[in-house]
Amino acid sequence: MREVAAFLRAAWLTEASYRMSMAFSLASLLVMVIPLYFVSNALQPMMAPTIAAQSRQYFAFALIGATAFAFISACTSALPNALGSAIGRGTLEAFLGTPAHLAVLFVGMSAYNIMWALLRAILMVAAGVILGARLAWHGLPAMSLIVLLLVLAYGSIGLVGAALLLRFRTTGPVLNGILMGSALLGGVYYPTHVIPSWLQDLSKAMPLSYGLRAARQVVLLGEPFRAVSHDVLTLALCVTVLLPVGILSVAVALRYARNSGTLSHY
Repeated sequence: MREVAAFLRAAWLTEASYRMSMAFSLASLLVMVIPLYFVSNALQPMMAPTIAAQSRQYFAFALIGATAFAFISACTSALPNALGSAIGRGTLEAFLGTPAHLAVLFVGMSAYNIMWALLRAILMVAAGVILGARLAWHGLPAMSLIVLLLVLAYGSIGLVGAALLLRFRTTGPVLNGILMGSALLGGVYYPTHVIPSWLQDLSKAMPLSYGLRAARQVVLLGEPFRAVSHDVLTLALCVTVLLPVGILSVAVALRYARNSGTLSHY
């Protein structure tokens, strides 16, 4: 934990020196939430029947979707971005040469970005509540479990991106493609059942579709955990498949980079 704390402190000191950037990052949340509030209220009469199985308010429905997508996007790109920065500065080989365990090292490198994204997500939801989004607060424990599973699922995809970065010095279109697919087919702004039938099979391959549906039911409708257990178990299965793939990808990429001597290459 000391290694992770050291990475967090170093990242905080760096980011805190750019106070205006931090202020704009937080202020940008208003730019996201306020237009969402007005647009959602305008669409409420039309969307109410469509979202009835997940929410009574379209604003709350869209707020949870937009917040979750922004958060999992940050979790997906956190490690590849951190590795890219380390490669650019020429410090990656030095980091890997420390006695810290590789898993601890990677967690430390990406922890600040994930925690900053979590803070932004909390503030975004809080702003939505102030504007009138109604939440079932007793569903927050179940919501926390669902968010954790989403982080593990998309963090595993981030590991694949990190492996591509170590091997090819770029993630290519993989991460952006997966995130774009999740945005379009994962139910961020509309439920997945309105997607054309020929695309619904693709939406079933997106972990976000299960996570958002379950999260909305417990935190917007107040449904008990057993009502969403199928979606949660499916999401857990996604983690079970994706996490070993991500870990193996990084192990293979690191072995190649060490054998070929490219760790220190920009």
